[in-house]
Amino acid sequence: MRVDPDNLGRSGGMLSDVGRLVERAAHAVGPASSTVGRITAAVSVARLGARLIPAGGRLLRRYPAGSLLVVAGCLGVLYLMRSTRLPPRPRYG
Repeated sequence: MRVDPDNLGRSGGMLSDVGRLVERAAHAVGPASSTVGRITAAVSVARLGARLIPAGGRLLRRYPAGSLLVVAGCLGVLYLMRSTRLPPRPRYG
């Protein structure tokens, strides 16, 4: 997942896919999304993840320490997102 100056279209497409993956993952875990929207977003995340996993593996082999720090940071963000959800509102009557 490096930027190749000779083929900027391919590099830009890969970076765009990463951004789309993050966006769809946030939509899949968002409490404001409908059930159908969450399922659709989860399918989209799975398809994009399957395309990006080989590039992530190459990145992990080239830069192991940096890649593990990025993964740990992403997991930390997901953990903090889950813990800040509001509890369900009580029903009266």
